[in-house]
Amino acid sequence: MALMICPECGQQVSDKAEFCPHCGIKIAGNIVPAQNTPDVAHKEPASVAQKQKKGGKSIKLLAASFMIAVAICGTAYYFYSKAQEAKEMEDYTYAMQSTDPMVMQMYLSRYADAPREHRDSVNTHLAALSQADNDWNNAMVSGTRNALEEYVKNHPTSSHCGEAKNKIDSIDFAIASRENTVAAFSKYLKQHPDGKYAEQAQDFVDEKKMTEAQPEEVMLAKMVCKHFFQAINARNTAKLLETVTEYLSDFLNRKGATSNDVVTFMDKLYKEDVTNLNWHILDDFTVDKVKNSDGNYNIRAQFGAELDMERTDPAKEKKGRYFVTCEITPEGKITKLNMKKTGSQ
Repeated sequence: MALMICPECGQQVSDKAEFCPHCGIKIAGNIVPAQNTPDVAHKEPASVAQKQKKGGKSIKLLAASFMIAVAICGTAYYFYSKAQEAKEMEDYTYAMQSTDPMVMQMYLSRYADAPREHRDSVNTHLAALSQADNDWNNAMVSGTRNALEEYVKNHPTSSHCGEAKNKIDSIDFAIASRENTVAAFSKYLKQHPDGKYAEQAQDFVDEKKMTEAQPEEVMLAKMVCKHFFQAINARNTAKLLETVTEYLSDFLNRKGATSNDVVTFMDKLYKEDVTNLNWHILDDFTVDKVKNSDGNYNIRAQFGAELDMERTDPAKEKKGRYFVTCEITPEGKITKLNMKKTGSQ
């Protein structure tokens, strides 16, 4: 039996061995005689160096793999943290815009580690909402317009704000209905142009404006009647004709009169012994509106008037008192006029 050198570990083995007893490698058919390898002592250290080199490579590979794993985990954590921050901000914004206490409580429970300023803001918002609920209960118990208005003023974003405004709307309409005047319903429309009862209020105003004399119509009636009698006092035909329609439905109980009949009436007042006339309108006007034959409405004025006459005959009547009723078109023309004598001197 001869000794051989193992090609793997460099140890001496029998040439009869099928496997190296040192490293276990198969050596049958792959052996090198020991005498042909005089520098065995030199090869053995080289084989150990190779093993150390391989071991170093494995350690470096493991270290590199670990660093890569750490980098991957770090990157994943970074993006996870960013996603959590974005979600927290989204829920914080929603909670601050909400009027539901449950939403705010859920935020506070879910984000115990949220930024302090966020949690403080949500807590403040929750406390304000709780106060708003107390104020709403007080306003409901009071039921007054002032209490409801105060609630709306102090809590403009409350979920009860719309309900409070609806209650104020109803209160204001009830007030207008009790007064039952154009001014009252006009005030309601000014306060609630889009209110629940706006259409009803507008219908009332429109109807009343058609059937009831408005302040500007009262002024128009007084002015037209004044100009009518001033024209007679001045015996000014042109001015007189400006105050009447061309055809009058009734003039001094004459149906279907014309403006010429009005001029004739003026001329008859100036009898031969009359040197001057002075009609004076009394301040006892009552003005309303009446429907005419066309289905429209005229302004009707009723008032007292006094007539002073300067006459050459002292025995004749010099003073007269009359009750005047006239109708005036929306354009400001007298279309009907009658007078009833109530006294004389």
